[in-house]
Amino acid sequence: MLVRFVGFSIEVPDSLPLSELMASMASDYANFESADDIGRFMFIDDTSNDDYYLGLVVTVKNQRTFCELKENSGAFKIQVNSLEDDSRIMDFNFFVINKASGVGLYQHYHQSCSIGQAMRSMKKKFLRLKEVRKEAKKVEVLESGKSEGAATKAAGRQYKGTFKWQVLISRESLPSLLSEMEKIKSLEFDFAYLEPEARYFSQLSGYVRKQRKKFSFSTSAPFSGVLEAVVSSVEQAIGQDEAEQGKVFATDGDGIDRIIRIQNQPDNFGEYDYDELASHISELEVSDFASSWVTEKLIEICIEHDEIFEASIR
Repeated sequence: MLVRFVGFSIEVPDSLPLSELMASMASDYANFESADDIGRFMFIDDTSNDDYYLGLVVTVKNQRTFCELKENSGAFKIQVNSLEDDSRIMDFNFFVINKASGVGLYQHYHQSCSIGQAMRSMKKKFLRLKEVRKEAKKVEVLESGKSEGAATKAAGRQYKGTFKWQVLISRESLPSLLSEMEKIKSLEFDFAYLEPEARYFSQLSGYVRKQRKKFSFSTSAPFSGVLEAVVSSVEQAIGQDEAEQGKVFATDGDGIDRIIRIQNQPDNFGEYDYDELASHISELEVSDFASSWVTEKLIEICIEHDEIFEASIR
């Protein structure tokens, strides 16, 4: 079984920056009883590394037994073993996130917690923290003599926006990924210059650092036609270095909105055999995950590809 390192990025509103979310999650205490209904909890270390937030997702399995296939004199036999009372079968997923850019690297293998599952868990924690902050702001406004309605509106204005995440993929992988979507809603490009045909804004050309173009698609447009057009546009704009980056906004088969960030780099930043990688974390104390071999390898790869992991996603 292969373990892969996959890129992703996170966006949060300025009113509730990533640093505050990570600090809040780092303060959570995790144990068997605090795991969510899936049996999953997340560890965050926001202080050990100056440039990266360090994370570990642990998924605890409910099963108390596991099977082995043993050979005896040329015959095979199934042997069922039971776990000790204080043991659990688990999956592990290490990740790191650049503190300045919000771009990160996630370690994943088949049937372990996917990036999407990890990000949905993180989004829940973000929304919970957001509600706490909104309530505190509401109380503050009420204490200043404002009405209940005015306090609610003030809190809503300050803490608007939500948690967004994107998977980083190469343009070569885009067709297969988009073909799994239910709907393609829009395409967005960032250009490092002001396009000449935008003549009404030509006077800005000497000052523009970046121009963003977004194309929204008709709900009645055929999926196959939009898919072909998007893939072709991305191939030309990013493949020929006409655009710095692109994003596709889509909806998957479960009705969940997906943002796919496209790059001119590989979307797989390393592959390892599961047994080889697991040997590096044998006997690891979970509290020491920040200094583990996997965490250090993730950071090493991020540094090697600093043009991606240190680049702003906005």
